[in-house]
Amino acid sequence: MAKLGTAKRPIVVQVQSEEKAGYVAEVCEENNWIFVLGMEPGKPEDLSDLERMLHPVAPAQSNKISRNSPCPCGSGKKYKKCCG
Repeated sequence: MAKLGTAKRPIVVQVQSEEKAGYVAEVCEENNWIFVLGMEPGKPEDLSDLERMLHPVAPAQSNKISRNSPCPCGSGKKYKKCCG
């Protein structure tokens, strides 16, 4: 899947006012993101793609314990020789 904000997968935004449209255009142009902007006063706004680009989710970290790490039970032994 193409990266969001590129020509193959532009940011799609729906706004209700010219002020919000100007803000979206300014932010996207500052970051060199490709975007498609729709402005209809009667429809609800959808800024989810823009929010996703402005506040990316950090990747999840693994809680896996290495075999040679100290055992979390506090015995002082390596995990593979104790609880592993």
